[in-house]
Amino acid sequence: MLALIKSISKPDRVGNFSLDHFVVFAAVTDCGGFAAAARKLGRAQSAITNAIRNMEEACGLVLFDRSGYRAELTDAGRALLPRARQVLAEVDSFRRDAGGFAEGLEAGLVLAVDPFVQQAPLAQVLRALHAVHPTVRVRLLMEPHAQVMEMVGGGQAHLGLLPEVAPLGTQFESFRWSEQALVAVAAPGHPLAAHATPIPPEALRVHMQVVFSSGRAALTSPDLGVHATDCWHVSTLAFKRELLLAGAGWGSLPDHMAAGDIASGHLVRLDIESWEGRDRMPSFFSTVIRRRDAVAGIAQRKLIQLLRDQVVN
Repeated sequence: MLALIKSISKPDRVGNFSLDHFVVFAAVTDCGGFAAAARKLGRAQSAITNAIRNMEEACGLVLFDRSGYRAELTDAGRALLPRARQVLAEVDSFRRDAGGFAEGLEAGLVLAVDPFVQQAPLAQVLRALHAVHPTVRVRLLMEPHAQVMEMVGGGQAHLGLLPEVAPLGTQFESFRWSEQALVAVAAPGHPLAAHATPIPPEALRVHMQVVFSSGRAALTSPDLGVHATDCWHVSTLAFKRELLLAGAGWGSLPDHMAAGDIASGHLVRLDIESWEGRDRMPSFFSTVIRRRDAVAGIAQRKLIQLLRDQVVN
């Protein structure tokens, strides 16, 4: 503590620096001399010389060896030059960011995403957004369908991505982003994997089915999409997939989530005779929603543009 008090009571040399010192230091180095730096910066050579002298006095070091025909960096100057360039880069970045915020660029965006939405193409979109607006922080929340609508409607999320399974109402504006289907799958060692196709409903009924029910709905699920007498409910698609890979039961997954496991042979696609009265597995659109009366900033508008440009089929 005593050492800290002494250090505070001493004059801080760094406090004697100005941004101009760093500008001149870099210019003299880049231009190869004081005269060339003066021409580049549009100043008198004496002003450049005084700036370097003041900087050397502030840090207590000789930055340039002036004994030769041209001023050369000393060892200390070479060591400190990258730090000076870093200061200039940070200031330039600060200036750009401040300008962006002044023009309406948001500091951050919140996205609420239903687990059924394709994540790989969304990650590519967010990567592209970061390349354009690196200062904008993104908070992505995986939430069930009802919570996505609640968060966007209540202003807690700027955008929502969710399956289009019911009318959205006039509070939201939306556009379709991707189309995907459900596939029935089981592990290769599961009895249904070797069953004659198409697999009839009575064969599905006697084997335990793993069912996804988001959040607390798993406790009171209305059994939509349930075809078996015995079923387990899980609240995440990721763990449902793990149970299917382990051969604990059979079930359905979004096609984008199951594709890799089917290709590698870790899961087998089941050709079923019917699903809830239909002769094929259901498909659905993923939709991007935002509150109709909300004002979109620069980053949100860019994100919407990127999503529209990368509609997934």
